[in-house]
Amino acid sequence: MRDTYTFDSEAFLATLAALTSRFEQVVASSALSFDGIDDDANPIQHPERRDDGVAPARVLFDDGSSADGSSADDINVVDDGQSCDERGVVRERMRNSEGKVDARILELATELFGGTCWASLIGVASLGFDDAIVDVARAFMLHTARCVRRNGLAVWLHGLIADASTAKLLGKPSPMMPMTIRPMSRIQMHRWVSSDAAHRYGTNKQRREDIDEYRKQAYRLTAYSLLRWGSPIDECNHIASLMLSDPKFGVSLLRQDPNLLLQGVAPDCRVSRALAYLRHLHVQADLYYARAVQRHWDLPQLDPANHTEATAAMDRRYLYDAHRLVISYRALWDRAVPKADAVLSEVMQTQEYPRMKLWENPVYLRDVARSLVGASLAADLVEGFEARDVQRFEVGVARLRTVTKMVDTMTLLLMPIALSDSHEPKWAQMNRGGYRSRTQAWRLYCDVGADLALIVLGRIDRGDDRYRAEAAAALMQLDVQAYCEMTIPLFQPQQVDAERGKAGKKMGEAAAAVDGAAAESARRGISDGEDTAAGAVREIGEVAVGEVGVGEVAADADETLIAALRRMR
Repeated sequence: MRDTYTFDSEAFLATLAALTSRFEQVVASSALSFDGIDDDANPIQHPERRDDGVAPARVLFDDGSSADGSSADDINVVDDGQSCDERGVVRERMRNSEGKVDARILELATELFGGTCWASLIGVASLGFDDAIVDVARAFMLHTARCVRRNGLAVWLHGLIADASTAKLLGKPSPMMPMTIRPMSRIQMHRWVSSDAAHRYGTNKQRREDIDEYRKQAYRLTAYSLLRWGSPIDECNHIASLMLSDPKFGVSLLRQDPNLLLQGVAPDCRVSRALAYLRHLHVQADLYYARAVQRHWDLPQLDPANHTEATAAMDRRYLYDAHRLVISYRALWDRAVPKADAVLSEVMQTQEYPRMKLWENPVYLRDVARSLVGASLAADLVEGFEARDVQRFEVGVARLRTVTKMVDTMTLLLMPIALSDSHEPKWAQMNRGGYRSRTQAWRLYCDVGADLALIVLGRIDRGDDRYRAEAAAALMQLDVQAYCEMTIPLFQPQQVDAERGKAGKKMGEAAAAVDGAAAESARRGISDGEDTAAGAVREIGEVAVGEVGVGEVAADADETLIAALRRMR
């Protein structure tokens, strides 16, 4: 794997220029509205109601009364320093707006910023109901263009991460954090950008949650940008997966950018030791699995009605790892096991690898858990085990079994469609609830999108690196339709036939590579040959597992796909 990467900053700037131009056209026309939007593109919808469960210091209601029951007409100046007349003009513009977010703005904003709060900021501001929000969005796009043009995309992304990390360290919201960090009413958004009062950020609990979400979205935007604008693709996929699973490692690799190095920002050399150790564990896992395949140890049985040769190898490995993971955690429950972070810290300091069996190593177990269901959905399983919290651990096990059942019944390629659908908020029902419930539902949905992207990057071995990058980016955009369009062709029988014709040749080449890597390792040590051996063993596993006749694959592929989609619906 290469040690450097680059961003296509020119393409990013060209898209940003198109977005800025369209934004100015739409805002100038004032033809769009914030009213009546009830879709996944903009979860931030209606003015706050009395039963929303969120109680900021002063909330304005649709009837013109304040949170304490007093009338807005009785208050000449509120905490944000605005007069009643100024506030009335803003509210009148909100009432009179009538449209939806412009489709072109939505497309360009999502292409640039994925499914993050920055894309939502552009969409909300384009509705034109508040000049202050328009100015915030305009300033954000202008600052982004200047920074990227002067220093490159990596410097701008690193600046966002640094700002979010500083906010977390200080426990104070950053002025750069957009108001679309959570669903809120239009009046709340206006107060957020127009007031200097501390309470504009909400309660203390809301502030803490918003700060955590801000940093999380900064990591996700960086991962998305690597997938969308980065090259070489394999290196950027690797860094993006680390941004989603171990952000501190991903940030260190991001600092390899020459422009960041010129600014005195350097990677942490110790991170390379931890990453080398993870690669070492992956090699052990591939060798262990290859032996299990050869000797038929605890291999799951796949139903031919649910799986084709196009997915059999990856499905079987997924089910095998999921089964072994739960068994391993339960076997270690009553034993003293160090935490994964402690083991990695020791490796980073001493450069010595601990003597542990593979399926008793907490670092490997956590890595497997995250690759199976993503970092967010795996948190209950991993952290529940580390804290020996039975209830939380069992919640994580139940979640893993749910996803495993999806893979078993509809293949790993189709599982992201079903999992995303099961977590998508019921928009009509959600908009009748309070803002707290909206925030929780929306953030969980975004978490699932990032988790699915991590699964695609780490588990799907169909297609190529470009497919994995585009599929993961689509899931981070919460665009399941785009994922379907690029994934369904992988099930076509003619592609299976073509790959089956190459299987014998690949197996011979892989076996030769293993022999060569073993000989080389004997001379120079396992770390020198482990990458070659891992790839070769992985290819042997793909060929050896799930052997089905080519004629059967051609006959069953379409029927399997149709049946899986029916079950999903």
